[in-house]
Amino acid sequence: MKIEFLDEEREARYDDFLLRSNVTLLYASNKYRRLLKEFLGAQDYYFLAMNNNNEIIGALPAFLKRNKHIGNVMNTLPFFGSNGGIIEHKGSYEVKKRLLEEFYFFANKNDCIATTIISSPFEADIEFYEKETNYTYKDQRIGQLTKLPSEGSSVADILMKKFDGARRRNIRKAIKNGITVSDTLSNATLDFLVSTHTENIQAINGTSKPRRFFELIPQFFNYGPDYKIFTAFKDGKAVAALLLFYFNKTVEYFTPVVVKRYKTYQPLSLIIFQAMQDAAQRGVEWWNWGGTWVTQEGVYRFKKRWGTEDKPYFYYTRVWDEKIMDCTKEQLLEEYPHFYVLPFANLKSENRR
Repeated sequence: MKIEFLDEEREARYDDFLLRSNVTLLYASNKYRRLLKEFLGAQDYYFLAMNNNNEIIGALPAFLKRNKHIGNVMNTLPFFGSNGGIIEHKGSYEVKKRLLEEFYFFANKNDCIATTIISSPFEADIEFYEKETNYTYKDQRIGQLTKLPSEGSSVADILMKKFDGARRRNIRKAIKNGITVSDTLSNATLDFLVSTHTENIQAINGTSKPRRFFELIPQFFNYGPDYKIFTAFKDGKAVAALLLFYFNKTVEYFTPVVVKRYKTYQPLSLIIFQAMQDAAQRGVEWWNWGGTWVTQEGVYRFKKRWGTEDKPYFYYTRVWDEKIMDCTKEQLLEEYPHFYVLPFANLKSENRR
């Protein structure tokens, strides 16, 4: 077994390798890698385990963020909710360990001050990470996923039975109030999604996804097969939208938006219901709501009412140089945008507040 980096010659084989399992996610894909590379301006290093026949038997996707002032940082993977982790289909401890060792060797050689591996919500062997990552800090998210029914005429009925009573009432309320849903892409729908997303996130003092990220999506993904934007209308006016990505057997609930004054009409509930039916009809098995912080009780309840299953995943951070602990949260956010460095609560500056 040898470890090589993903290059152009291996891209097709890498794509084939990912699809040997039903639970590999969008974030490991070549298309998402290219998007992140263009958007982040960081370097991708996708570690591949190769057997004696030059076949890919394991992978660990990663990005390196260089910084001359403080030091370099590696993530598997960066950007909002991008699950990384080791991809290995046959449960080989040896393959996973070799990939992890090469990752840490490379990080040390490239003067990294912190590295973070983010496991997948589908990870079946979390004990491997607990034992082998030698982490300094561990952070947790609750992955919430809805199992979609098999395609067929009864998809809508099966989904309705999964949802709790409040969700069923919300869907019926949206229909009663004349909400309609379309998944047609246009400049107007993309602009509505981005501007409303920014307004929604600013209203809660959060960090929104930059406009440039959304504008890059059509350069790397095909509308329909790879992603869709579902838009809800009230009297011909756009009032809510949802960006979804499709990969393998999972659809990613990526960016939901709703105009505040129209929330009472429940347009997003109808979008989700129709988008779930659409995904099931195309053979998708899982609707991935993304990660929820343990402290986000309201967000957790919202997703739970859509018939979700809990699948926790973890951030395993190793600090290589303690000088990173002298940085402030503001410094790290500025120097390493869209990269996870470490839990801010452990910084010296945070402990003095």
